[in-house]
Amino acid sequence: MFPLRKIFFFTGIFIAGVCHSAMGQSSLDSVQLKTVKGKLVSYSAVTGGSQLLLICFWSVNSDASIDELNALNTQYAKYKKPLPFTLLGICIDEGNLVSRMRPTALQNNWVFDVYADIDGGLQKQLHFTQPPQAFIVQKGQVVFEQSGFSPGSESYLLSKIQMLAAGRK
Repeated sequence: MFPLRKIFFFTGIFIAGVCHSAMGQSSLDSVQLKTVKGKLVSYSAVTGGSQLLLICFWSVNSDASIDELNALNTQYAKYKKPLPFTLLGICIDEGNLVSRMRPTALQNNWVFDVYADIDGGLQKQLHFTQPPQAFIVQKGQVVFEQSGFSPGSESYLLSKIQMLAAGRK
């Protein structure tokens, strides 16, 4: 192939790939979540324009993810007042396990909103497989992510939130 033809050929393949990728992905805003009461809501309605989010993915079968949410729950009220952020617990369970989401949240007295990612749309968009998985989202962009949980890592997440709210990275 001539050099110019190579450029056009590979540029065409690149553009086709980008277009196919863009059409195959739905935006986060269109992802449907289920409330603990069973109502379907969009991700954009849940986030409500919040500038700073801490999204924690969990499963009823993952002790580590429940431990993470319990640890965050104990500190949430303290951090929520001075910092403008929203904490969301997103259950990634499917089928019959989703029915255990509400009792788990009530049993643990979680004071933040809990939802189910019913079709895995949010999980697919954020590209992870196992809970616990936490994301800090600022102005619609993921700025930090953390996999797994160990005691004390909730404090690190909250310190990151504190720094971002203060305008530092």
